[in-house]
Amino acid sequence: MTLFERIDPTRTWPGFLATAGAGLTALFVFLEPTPTQVLSAPALIAFWGVHVFLFLALAQGAQVLVSRHVAPRANPWAAIAVAGILASTLLTPMALLLDHLIVAPLDPAEASGWTWAGLIEEWASLAAPATLVWLGLNAARFLRLPDPAPSSTPEGAGQGAEPGFMRRLPPGRRGQLVALSAELHYLRVYTTLGDSLILQGFGEALEQLDPNAGVRIHRSHWIDPAYVVDVLRARGRTSVRLSNGLVLPIARNRRAEVAANLARA
Repeated sequence: MTLFERIDPTRTWPGFLATAGAGLTALFVFLEPTPTQVLSAPALIAFWGVHVFLFLALAQGAQVLVSRHVAPRANPWAAIAVAGILASTLLTPMALLLDHLIVAPLDPAEASGWTWAGLIEEWASLAAPATLVWLGLNAARFLRLPDPAPSSTPEGAGQGAEPGFMRRLPPGRRGQLVALSAELHYLRVYTTLGDSLILQGFGEALEQLDPNAGVRIHRSHWIDPAYVVDVLRARGRTSVRLSNGLVLPIARNRRAEVAANLARA
């Protein structure tokens, strides 16, 4: 995937989050809530940018923690809600600190200092809207994904029992499985009819596959060797090019296993 594709908000979750973060920052700057009216325009942008992107980073980290380590089989939307609440809790003291450092010196009304009551009040006002924003961003990404054009790949390869997550793909994208890629708490599924993004853990998806159906080539990538058309080596790195044009890296510690699978394909 090229750099442009990695930051494309219609294709990747990090690109979508970056775009959403910029939009939320612009919204808060435009609304200019009362405590920040004393700030200059650059300070206002920096103030809300730090708040927004700090929350998104905390929410994403909490989402990965919950989805991959704490409760990998939990309902995805419940995990998203829990991640939003955890991120809000972590953000609360940080937000108060930013208020104290940036706003309080300019506005004496905001320089009252910290109290437990103030901390709880801040969390109570922050948790619900922040969690709803995190749920909304995931819903917008999940429900309004692009419908990519079909790609040309060989038919008849990789036949086998269909894993459960394949039934969650759009009907027009349920071809033969070519590859899987983890995109944080999402899963990019490549088939002979195109690619789709679904809300699914990468590890859980691998558990649904026949062990002989393919090989994991990287911590974030799995392929069906039947669709490999070339092995690329450059600057000590090894990658595979698939029949749909996709190029994926092979982890150093998996090269021998991947080579053995390709030899049998």
